[in-house]
Amino acid sequence: MISVVLPLYNKAPFIKRAIDSVLAQTITDWELVVIDDGSTDESSDLVSAYSDRRIRLIKQANSGGAVARNNGAELATKDMLAFLDADDYWAPTHLENLQQLIKEFPHASLYGTAYLGVGGDGVARESKFRNPNIGPDRLLIADYFADVVEFGHFVFTSSVAINKSIFQAIGGFPIGVKSGEDTLTWARLACVGEVAFSKVATSFYNLPPVDLANRQNFLRRPLIPDYVASELSKLRAATPKFKKSLSRYLAHWHRIRAMMFLELNERLNSFSELWKAIRFDGLKPKDFVCCLLLVLPKAMRAYALANIRKMRGRV
Repeated sequence: MISVVLPLYNKAPFIKRAIDSVLAQTITDWELVVIDDGSTDESSDLVSAYSDRRIRLIKQANSGGAVARNNGAELATKDMLAFLDADDYWAPTHLENLQQLIKEFPHASLYGTAYLGVGGDGVARESKFRNPNIGPDRLLIADYFADVVEFGHFVFTSSVAINKSIFQAIGGFPIGVKSGEDTLTWARLACVGEVAFSKVATSFYNLPPVDLANRQNFLRRPLIPDYVASELSKLRAATPKFKKSLSRYLAHWHRIRAMMFLELNERLNSFSELWKAIRFDGLKPKDFVCCLLLVLPKAMRAYALANIRKMRGRV
């Protein structure tokens, strides 16, 4: 029933855990398509060591995660696609969780479960979402964009499932986007259909630790020009139903970029992103924090950002 697509690039320390978590699923009717994106470590050999016929290993020249996922989707033989990154893993009931969602809401364009983010401190923090202890465990999200703005991204790549035909109809993951390809993909799916969500967290997101000696190891410089914002603006213009919440979603995106530029000590670019956010969504309390960080001396700003990362488990 479900094809699991797993892009792989130099993840030897993690890939066995990811594959073992698929093998441990209570649902057994699946296939695992591993797309080795030109790994130079022993990742590919570790996958080849598995003898399960449901596991397929495809090798390609290094082309990036989006190309790997799109190629995996193209090669998948099942109607539904689930994605798993090589350094993430699932609880044994994850595919069962998704299957129940699909059965209850067969016409949704995006299915997702709550997840736990595992930081460098080893603490697993559950994603936030609306009314976690009220109502049914499985439901349709009335306004995906409004909920993301309020609670953050309550689904992520390793916690979602998508109908293959719908995924291909929106063009798959955008290629060449270094940051935000998932943000844009979920937005496109939310505009063409309903979003079904399970409050039961069955996916684990391995938060990469922060390398303070080399910020580029954990934070890629946001693209200029901003392709994601341009495409989100097109969605906003084409989807009157979500025009207001998409405006706030765009502001949310610009606020993320503002903080990324702050991490890189690019204050002018950070201020530009913050100004765009305020134009879309007005001045919010969190913007005062960003403004304060902008005017702090470099050493004090770095100290403050380090403490923010520590609170989020990015250590």
